[in-house]
Amino acid sequence: MHPAGNAIDASAAAGSVADETPQPSLRSRLLRVGGLLLAAAGLFILYFRQSRVASFNSDGAAQVLQAQDMLHGNLLLRGWWTGDVSFYTTELPEYMLVDLVRGLRPDVVHICGALTYTLTVLLAALLARGRAKGPAGVVRALLAVGIMLAPSIAGGTPVLLENPDHFGTAVPILLILLVLDRAQERWYVPVVVCGLLAWAQVADELAVVAVAVPVGAVAVVRLVVLAIRLRPLREFWYDAALGMAATVSILLAAGTEKAIRALGGFDLLPLPQQLLVTRSQLPGHIRALGETLLLLFGANGQGNHGLAFLAQFHLIGLALAGLALLAAIVWYVTRVDRVTQVVVAAAVATMAAAILTIELSSVGQAHEVAVLLPFGAVLAGRVLPGLLPDRVRAARRALLPAGGAWLAVGLAALCYAATGAPVAAENMPLAGWLTAHGYTEGLAAYWQASSTTVDSGGKTLVAPVTDQGTAVYAWEADAAWYDPGTRRANFVVAVENPDGPLGGIAVSAGQEFFGRPAHTYRVDGYVIMVYRYNLLTRLADGSEHL
Repeated sequence: MHPAGNAIDASAAAGSVADETPQPSLRSRLLRVGGLLLAAAGLFILYFRQSRVASFNSDGAAQVLQAQDMLHGNLLLRGWWTGDVSFYTTELPEYMLVDLVRGLRPDVVHICGALTYTLTVLLAALLARGRAKGPAGVVRALLAVGIMLAPSIAGGTPVLLENPDHFGTAVPILLILLVLDRAQERWYVPVVVCGLLAWAQVADELAVVAVAVPVGAVAVVRLVVLAIRLRPLREFWYDAALGMAATVSILLAAGTEKAIRALGGFDLLPLPQQLLVTRSQLPGHIRALGETLLLLFGANGQGNHGLAFLAQFHLIGLALAGLALLAAIVWYVTRVDRVTQVVVAAAVATMAAAILTIELSSVGQAHEVAVLLPFGAVLAGRVLPGLLPDRVRAARRALLPAGGAWLAVGLAALCYAATGAPVAAENMPLAGWLTAHGYTEGLAAYWQASSTTVDSGGKTLVAPVTDQGTAVYAWEADAAWYDPGTRRANFVVAVENPDGPLGGIAVSAGQEFFGRPAHTYRVDGYVIMVYRYNLLTRLADGSEHL
């Protein structure tokens, strides 16, 4: 590494310089790897059990159905309308692997949610450790683990352990940062980083703000510092290459998406044209970001007496992450390394996007910025140990028991969350009734459609339509479901109270549009209206209504 790089990357605060410790033996390494795998397996089981406390719904079901279609040869998802995020190169491959083992089942969502969170915790720990080894590396890793160990019981489960919705993007982001952290400055590293950045952006445009732009911006900052210090031109190449890699990755991702469309692949719903908020909306968005940070770090639920202690306990993690962010900003040019600079830029950019755009208007949209949790955990591990110099050994020793108690409480909170009773899939009784009575194809509003299809194991296909029941609902759906030449839908799932939390097709609206049904049945709160003709012949194209 060049001298200027050492000056910029003074890493006492970031843990990126290896300790002068002997290399461990092969046996020691195998035991370490085995212990890590055992711990990962234990965490996965606990996260899986906590995930089952949240209900399975049509958002996750749509990903299960897409993965199943890809397994059957439709790799480009031809004919599919997705939402404004495709998860095409991130969660969908994971769903394919689990689908291959488990088949079309609701628990695929819980398994994948637990896998994603487990991977994120492990990657955050590795990145927080940096290049520090021995006890110093363990402390840094455990700081990150402690912050992420126990997802919030009060609202954190559906955001962090359930359906794909931005949090899974943390996995490729952390992988990219690990490459930057561990790889030597070689010509191929920017090439690899460019490919990984494009891979993440094809799945989720959040990666533009949360990693691509920060990598490029940090490269520019470092180039400016090198220029101010009058370093030789040969020392500029690596940061220049990383800046170019970030720029090219955005173009490469856009080109890949266009190629997918040109080949007939899935149709991605574009983001709204008006993304920026007005000045009058800013206070509400700032308040929403504060509430969201409390939820992500588990420090919400103060009003609930049963969760108040856990919320106060989780405030420690939020405070540590906040302190690390402030310290890294103060030391930004002089004492933190490239990767820490990128994480700081990513966290600030993500929070700025939450405040300035319509994506986070309430805590109900916490998933939009869920990557802030691993960012905070990584910063805590890389930065905070540098606040206590090696000579303050007494302070370090005093903090060890406190840190152990903190981790123990976090593990206890996770175990407690894992003991919650699993929530049955909402539409399982409906799916069972339809299957038992031989109804294989029908229509329903979005929240009653794909979830019922998966609940039935694919034996009954319920295609989503608008709440008025008049048109195709072109969101997380396959156009092939609506082809009257190959499909014959003969029932409508309606609801007596369309103003309920999940909405639905009103009985009156269904009868007004489709006519008087031949048979009517009431099942688990739903009204099944059966017809003698193919309902698909009546539907309008819904591709313009979204």
